This record gives sequence, structure tokens and C-alpha cells, in this order.
Amino acid sequence: MNEILIKPHHFIDIIKLYGSGIEKFVPDEKMGHDFYKVVNEMISNPTVCLKLTIYGDDICKPCQKYQNKCIDDLTHIHGYTSKETYNMTLDKRIIDIYHLKDETYTAVQLCSIIFENKENIFKVWIEEENNVTEKRYALFMKGANKFLNK
Repeated sequence: MNEILIKPHHFIDIIKLYGSGIEKFVPDEKMGHDFYKVVNEMISNPTVCLKLTIYGDDICKPCQKYQNKCIDDLTHIHGYTSKETYNMTLDKRIIDIYHLKDETYTAVQLCSIIFENKENIFKVWIEEENNVTEKRYALFMKGANKFLNK
């Protein structure tokens, strides 16, 4: 992959899962998305270029629930019934809160920007229970430290 098209919340999720101890990601045969492919590329090549988007990215596009937008339902976040709407809200927040520009970043650059302002994770996932966001924060910290110090 020359450049990965990625939603900012997917990037944070990748670093969080990397922090949980997963080293090699495997295909999700049920949904068919390319999360594993993007993650494995990023982990093996931390200088890969990432182009941010709030729309479908290289992870979403092959998914069974993606038909030019995410058609997956959402039931666990109060005020949202569509994963597409919620994810766009998260991604817009991340771009605004972290002052990200419409440009490409290497995976290391993007991780560094988020890590330097890590407490902002609590301003992004405001709809979630605080204990869920605290776990996300702790795993992101662990993953970012591991990723940035490879």
C-alpha cells in the first residue's frame, strides 16, 4: 500500500488494540473488512502514509455492511442509531480537537500528534461510559508507547 485512506477513529482503535497485546491481526471472515490488512501494514511499516477521511476508508470499503456508506445499526450509544452517523461525528471531533489538516501523515506522525494530546481522547468519546473511555485511553497509551518506540 502506497497510502492508506483511514478514518481517524480507526487509527486510534488500531493503536488501542496494538496496546492490548495483539501483534498480528487476522481477517474478519464474517464481516469481510480489511482492518487486519491496514493494521498489519501500519505495524510493519510505521512510515506508511495515511490520508484522513470521515467517509469510507480502506478498512470499511470491503465490509459487508458498507454500501457507499456504513449501513450497520448502532444500539449502544444514546442518541445514535446509525454507525455511519456516529463514526462521522467521532472523526469530525478528532480532526477538530487534534487540529488535523486535510493532508497525509505518516502513521508515526499521526500517533505522535494524538499521543502528545492524549487527554483529548476523553473529549472525543463523550457518549461512552467513562470507564470505557478510561480503558480506551490506557490501551491507546500502551499501544502508542509500543508503536512510537519500535
